Amino acid sequence: MAFVTYKVDFDIILEVWKQQLWPNRKSEIRPMSSMQFLGGTDMSIYEKYVPSFWAVFDNDNIIGVNSGFATNDSKYRSRGIWVNPDYRGKGIAQLLFDQIDKQANQENKTVCWSIPRKTALPAYEKAGYVKCSPWFDKGMEFGPNCYVEKSIFHYD
Repeated sequence: MAFVTYKVDFDIILEVWKQQLWPNRKSEIRPMSSMQFLGGTDMSIYEKYVPSFWAVFDNDNIIGVNSGFATNDSKYRSRGIWVNPDYRGKGIAQLLFDQIDKQANQENKTVCWSIPRKTALPAYEKAGYVKCSPWFDKGMEFGPNCYVEKSIFHYD
């Protein structure tokens, strides 16, 4: 079966995040995060950039989601990837990562980054991300996490 990514609204992805990715999360789930690559925050992200939200469906059921947004002039963050456990290993995460790469490319970013959980790192590595920090829990509700990054190639 061939799967396709679709651009969706935040409200659609939010329900998946609340129920599947971050159940019982204490902090508010916002469309974007002010976190910066390798530490720190930048609250101006909310005024400067527009997030994108992506989903993969099987009939009317969401089987995978991810989002992305710029965090500065050169970097784009992949945030909130989730794939239904029944569909893992079928390339859904890779489709979602590819869509984030395309969006980053359209926005002229040169690096994609993220903060995956330890359990998600293999999917990120398969998509070309490289772990570039130690594991950490501080400031994270669902750790341990690490920073990962990958170069984005621009197509003319």
